[in-house]
Amino acid sequence: QSQADRLNRMIEDILNIARIESGLIKVEKKPVSLTMLIEEQLQMIRSYAEEKNIEVIAQRPIIYDQVYADRDMISQVIVNLLSNAVKYTPCGGSVKVETAVDETAGIAQVTVTDTGVGIPKDEIEHIFDKFYRVSANNNIAKGTGLGLSLVKQIIEKVHDGRVFVISEPGVGSTFGFELPLAAS
Repeated sequence: QSQADRLNRMIEDILNIARIESGLIKVEKKPVSLTMLIEEQLQMIRSYAEEKNIEVIAQRPIIYDQVYADRDMISQVIVNLLSNAVKYTPCGGSVKVETAVDETAGIAQVTVTDTGVGIPKDEIEHIFDKFYRVSANNNIAKGTGLGLSLVKQIIEKVHDGRVFVISEPGVGSTFGFELPLAAS
C-alpha cells in the first residue's frame, strides 16, 4: 500500500510539472493568507516531526500577508518545503518557518530553515532541476527529485514569484519563496 501511495504521488508530481510546463494546468487565484496556509500545513507535518524529535517553530501571524495565489498549489509548496526540512534534519534538530512582508516592494516572503545536513555548494544550482538529488544525501532519505522542481514551477512559472536557497553542509538549509502581495 505504501509503495502504491509513493508511486501515485510520483505520478501526480510528474503530471503536475508537465501540466505547468505545457500551460494546461487549471489555476484558481484568489487572495489567501500565507500564515493561514502555513498553519494548516504545520498540522500535517507536526506528527512526522515528533517521530524524529524535531522541534517545529512557527512565528506569530503578521497583520497583512495576503497573496493572490492558487491555495492548493501554494499549500503543496509549503508542504514540500516543510517535509523536506524534516526529512533531511537529524533527530533532535529543529525546523523554523517564518513569513515576512515588504510592503514597499509589494512582496511576501516565506522561509523554512532547518538544522539538517545541508547541501554542498557545487550542487545548489541543480537542486531545483527535475529528478536531481544531492548525491551526498541519497542515503539519508528517499525521494524522486521532483518536489523542489514542482516548487520552482509553481512559484516562478504560475505565480511570477521567486524561489531561493541558502545552505551550508553540516549546518542546515533555508529554502524560501517570494510572492507578490495581493492588493489591499
